[in-house]
Amino acid sequence: MDSLLTTLVLQFCAIIIGVSKAGFGGGTGILVTPLMALVLPAKTAVGVMLPLLLACDVFSLFYYWNRWDRRNLMAILPGALLGIILGTKILSLLSEEYFKKTIGIIACIFAILELIRGRLTKAEFKFESRVWHGTIAGFATGTASTLAHIGGAITFMYLLPQKLPNRTFVGTTTALYFTLNAIKLLPYWKLGMLTTPGLLMDLRLLPAILVG
Repeated sequence: MDSLLTTLVLQFCAIIIGVSKAGFGGGTGILVTPLMALVLPAKTAVGVMLPLLLACDVFSLFYYWNRWDRRNLMAILPGALLGIILGTKILSLLSEEYFKKTIGIIACIFAILELIRGRLTKAEFKFESRVWHGTIAGFATGTASTLAHIGGAITFMYLLPQKLPNRTFVGTTTALYFTLNAIKLLPYWKLGMLTTPGLLMDLRLLPAILVG
């Protein structure tokens, strides 16, 4: 029964990843990471998610190729790289028990941010971003994304008030997360979070990703 439940949860999570990444530019972690951490060890769950997210990024990047906003990417990426470094350091220090609790806390915080983000989408003003705004947003995004693949809410809160065209918005988030997820492969591998059993699990979940 436990094995069946685990399989169903993982397949459901894979479908959600596919739907979200293809049509909304990300934001899957707030739901998927806590769900997967319920049926797998937390670090295993985060490690299994990364190749799935990267596979989606490749498909989405092809569809939204050159639709991104270069100015925003250049503003966000430097801070995001620093956030990945910090997130990697935290990952190396946290035990499995405390890491699972950390995922829960981060998910709750970002659920609140999602509610705030809903208000921003209705705001009539157009936000004029500065480079330092992007650096701060990138740092928070990189840290949360490394810890639990939960960084979309911050990125969205930074980009949505700029009133970018829909395709530009999705193209920008897709290019950003493809870059971040590709960079995260190395620290995840060094931390032992990318394993042969985990990659085999990813292969079994790819059909559900495609369905999504």
